[in-house]
Amino acid sequence: MKFNKEIYLEQLNTLVAHNAVTGNVEGLTKNINFIESRLKELGFNLQFFGENSSTPIIYAVRKSNNKAKVGLYAHYDVEPTNEANWNTPSTALVALDDRIFGRGVADNLGIFLLRMEAIAQLNDDELPEIHWIYQGQEEIGSPLAHQLFPTLSIPKVDVWVEETGYFDLATLRQRFLTLQEDEKLSAFKILLSEDIKTFDFSTYTENRSLTKFDQCPFLSHIIKDQPYFAFGPNDEYSKIHEPNESLSLHLIEIAFNQFKTFLKFYTA
Repeated sequence: MKFNKEIYLEQLNTLVAHNAVTGNVEGLTKNINFIESRLKELGFNLQFFGENSSTPIIYAVRKSNNKAKVGLYAHYDVEPTNEANWNTPSTALVALDDRIFGRGVADNLGIFLLRMEAIAQLNDDELPEIHWIYQGQEEIGSPLAHQLFPTLSIPKVDVWVEETGYFDLATLRQRFLTLQEDEKLSAFKILLSEDIKTFDFSTYTENRSLTKFDQCPFLSHIIKDQPYFAFGPNDEYSKIHEPNESLSLHLIEIAFNQFKTFLKFYTA
């Protein structure tokens, strides 16, 4: 099955319109409800931690008969920006040429949504066991996550996947970030590097984690000695935490297909 751009854009427009900034309890709750509903449709069992908070931790698990386990990280809050400096309304998804604009599309709404849609297109025998952690205070330093992540009972996984990754459009290169890289992850990188040649991209790897604006609870409390991988559709024009935040539709579709490949690869 191919990437369904229309459904993706419709759902992403809904998430962007919620305006899930810190202090907007209604918007945050709507994002939480969206995640809960969609993940249950996909066969996940969910646990909520910090229920008295307007931004609880969501720990979702989709069991599988396959032995492989993968972990995912995401956040559902968005960063406030100066509305006066936007060229389009920040809480409405706007498509201009190849790019879509809206607050939170690159950090992190658009990425966790494309991963949901990738999971939806795969059969049970193509999916590993998935452990997915969401938090809602990423943009204010993650106090609840720093408190609760160390208390979560999460089994070891074969690889943890960061919230997103990066393409350098100026040089037509996709960047991979890895920590504790093992043979399985190395083999998957080779597969992606071969596939991306179809789009005239090459790849390169940096042995480090994704740069964060604050100390990241995912990096501090979850990864430990397990393999870590960052790949996704952000690029030098994404403008995270700035007005006119955007993603390339072309890179979204590439990242969607790469994530499907990732899930099937770790199941095999």
